[in-house]
Amino acid sequence: MEIISIIIYVLLGIISLTGLILIVINLPGIWLIYISTIILAIMDKFENITPLILIILFLLCLLSTLSDNIAIALGAKKLGSTGWGMVGAIIGGLVGAIFGGIAGMFLGPLLGATILEIIFAHKDATQGIKAGLGTFIGIIFSIVFKFSLSIGIIIFVLSRVLG
Repeated sequence: MEIISIIIYVLLGIISLTGLILIVINLPGIWLIYISTIILAIMDKFENITPLILIILFLLCLLSTLSDNIAIALGAKKLGSTGWGMVGAIIGGLVGAIFGGIAGMFLGPLLGATILEIIFAHKDATQGIKAGLGTFIGIIFSIVFKFSLSIGIIIFVLSRVLG
């Protein structure tokens, strides 16, 4: 194996690990893992990772991205959030990510949903907090799902290439 190939494999591993870290902080790191898989498939001349496998992995990554929104919406709805809570969660997530770093990305949606539920949906503080908590729970479930799926993809790809 050439030294260039080894360097590329190491870089692909680092990119995949970066993807896992991004998932933990609720960013779409699964796409970095997918891009690494495409590069690996090209280097392998599609012998172990075929175009069909790439299509299936693409669909799984797409499902992961969509599940993020679905899990947050279901968590919020389950605990009584209205559309205002959903809007608040989105705004809070963006503001939290910009100004609060990692903690802001988790607390922003909770606070945003709670505040908009209280102000615009005219809920009392307890109901607003409950709706905000539903959003937070949805985010946690989404992260766990995306992280698990990403680990599964990495293990699958490594087993195909190394096995």
